[in-house]
Amino acid sequence: AYAWIMAHGAAGLREVSDIAVLNNNYLSKKILEIPGISAPYTPQNPRLDQVRYSWEKLIQETGLSINDIANRSVDYGMHFFFSHHPFVVPDPATLEPTESYSYRDIDQYVEDWKSIANEAHNNPAILRNAPHQAPIHKMENMEYFSDPEKWIPTWRVYQSKKKSEKST
Repeated sequence: AYAWIMAHGAAGLREVSDIAVLNNNYLSKKILEIPGISAPYTPQNPRLDQVRYSWEKLIQETGLSINDIANRSVDYGMHFFFSHHPFVVPDPATLEPTESYSYRDIDQYVEDWKSIANEAHNNPAILRNAPHQAPIHKMENMEYFSDPEKWIPTWRVYQSKKKSEKST
């Protein structure tokens, strides 16, 4: 962070800050045009920072879940940003278009979300079974994450567990 600040200097920091705010408000205007998405603030008050959007309406209309939407986002090459727990916005998605995104990037992101919203209404199964283009599709047995004895946080732990499995 320090190197980034020093590389930009005061004038550069002001410029990237202005661009990030413009990007955020540009994205917000376009995202809120997608049926099923809302944001819990008044449009008359432009945002300076990221916006927490809600997919609540789309989920109520289609019976899908926020996880279905997140998993389908993977097929579009997007990382889906949930809001941090506790969810202060129902069925949240938090976007923060920094200064590094072009309007073309933002427009593509919006088009992808429009496609996902359209699929949710017209072919919800495609979302329920997503992701379709990822090496790992769905975790069936989530018990693994509740048992620290099964975790393999490092390569050494993996090797150690593999070795102990062979000896038993």
